[in-house]
Amino acid sequence: MKMNTSRVVILFLLIVPTVVWALDHDNLDPNRPIAIEDAYVVPKGEIGVEGGLLFSDRKRGESRLVFQPQLIIGAFNNTQLELSSDVSTDPRSVVGDDKSGNLTVGALYNFNTETLNLPAFAARVQLGFPTGVSAKGVDTAVTGVMTRSFGQWRTHLNVGYTFLGSPQGQERSGTYRVVAAVSYPLGYPTSFRDTIIANVFTRQSDLMGQRNPTGIGIGLRHQVSSRVVADIGIGSELFGPADRSVFFSTIGLSMGF
Repeated sequence: MKMNTSRVVILFLLIVPTVVWALDHDNLDPNRPIAIEDAYVVPKGEIGVEGGLLFSDRKRGESRLVFQPQLIIGAFNNTQLELSSDVSTDPRSVVGDDKSGNLTVGALYNFNTETLNLPAFAARVQLGFPTGVSAKGVDTAVTGVMTRSFGQWRTHLNVGYTFLGSPQGQERSGTYRVVAAVSYPLGYPTSFRDTIIANVFTRQSDLMGQRNPTGIGIGLRHQVSSRVVADIGIGSELFGPADRSVFFSTIGLSMGF
């Protein structure tokens, strides 16, 4: 498995294009700082390295920290490639996909820019390789992404489904998820350095017989410089299984280089 992982990383890096320098706080990526993304990809040739720390206070079970590194590459026109992982302080409590230490490779393709009559649409495909703790099988996730503007407000909808390659115990073989969000540039038009985001989400529980984790989140992305964006967010799974996150917070940094 280590050999396969190395091959994936090498193949990914071989298609890295020429680097340019810019990041946009108004371009939303998953988990930076909350679970929503927009339908737009980074420009061809742009590279971003993102990292965040998630704190999750669970109703049942120990609280845990999760480190979320991610590499984003504008590899082709309208297409960005991604390499990411999650590393948890309590890895054996993780069920479903995103096992602690798994390596995930993904691609986001933008079909169109927004027009007066048509929202912007994109699609994401991800493969999760079982390099993490207690992981088996290759997981596959597909997500549809839509973004629609109303003045300075932007609305976003993400609908996805994950197929587990080798479900264990009471794990479901597949789970859906739905996230809706709005974002707004604070201070516009006199200032354009901050974007506030709020979302509502629900996803099918990872284990059979449990309720959907359903909740809300709010976050802020701040443009520190042309190369650096900082983010912070909080939220709660208001309904769901006994081990749901009653409070979670994230803090992260995105850098272009």
